[in-house]
Amino acid sequence: MRAGRIRFPAHLPILLVAAVLTTSLAACQGFRAANPEHLQSRYMDEHSQMVEVDGVRLHLRDEGEGPALLLLHGASASLHTWEPWVRSLRWDHRVLSVDLPPSGLTGPHPEDRYDTDAYLALVDGVLDHAGAEEAVLVGNSLGGYIAARYAARHPDRVRGLVLISPAGYPQALPWPLRLLATRGVGRIHSRITPRWMVARAVASAYGDPARIRPGVVDRYWELVRAPGNREGLRHLARTMDELRQREPEWVEEVTVPTLVLWGEADRFTPVELAERWQEDLPDMELVILEGVGHVAMEELPARSLEVVRPFLASLRDRED
Repeated sequence: MRAGRIRFPAHLPILLVAAVLTTSLAACQGFRAANPEHLQSRYMDEHSQMVEVDGVRLHLRDEGEGPALLLLHGASASLHTWEPWVRSLRWDHRVLSVDLPPSGLTGPHPEDRYDTDAYLALVDGVLDHAGAEEAVLVGNSLGGYIAARYAARHPDRVRGLVLISPAGYPQALPWPLRLLATRGVGRIHSRITPRWMVARAVASAYGDPARIRPGVVDRYWELVRAPGNREGLRHLARTMDELRQREPEWVEEVTVPTLVLWGEADRFTPVELAERWQEDLPDMELVILEGVGHVAMEELPARSLEVVRPFLASLRDRED
């Protein structure tokens, strides 16, 4: 009797490759969302509070006393990007920092709203919650766009602006957001986020990756995997893709004193766009930091604060 041949399904090689990839990614925790209790124990401190603002449960930190500052981070970052600045500024300012949806411990917007009006309503709500009639708004990247738009619409509540590599003028999306805005890849990323991919994105945001401090990559990786954040970032990326294609005629409506910092080595928001802001803003000071990337306040906090502190002092002098 002849032994029969064993027949394997034609698609078995694909199944094997998928199984290997699935096992590898699961092993590196690329699939799993980070545990919320672990994240809160690790990334909340004695200044943290969860507050209800315009229907969103926001992670807010409120530190120090003095003139109010509100710090707004960029896409996929969190309020922790400002920590080196906050440790210095809280000695003579009241410093408010928030995790904007869909980031950090705040998580996604309950209605998946990442349009301009939704973000401006959150800024308004945070100032109201804090009882701050006015504040200096400080924003990086997307946070810079939100800060400037708020100042254009509500100049009576803004004493001044500090914008760090702000979004706003037409440009190509940075590659991490471009991947998210792509339908197929974006859906994969919302479920699979290996640490190496986050490490590469963080390195791209720095002028010199050697300046990345211990724990920074893990912080980004853990918080981006907070429940709902990855799917929310996919929606945000597609919204930003639409916003970045429009000419910002509203910039000329910003009348408050403004300081713009830009990293000369910024790979995400090209330094050439600083000239557009300078052309359209009537009361603006521009400082370009050599060898610095997209997140100057995180990459070189002491150097960037050397520029910001005289500007904040000049705002006080104007009031006096």
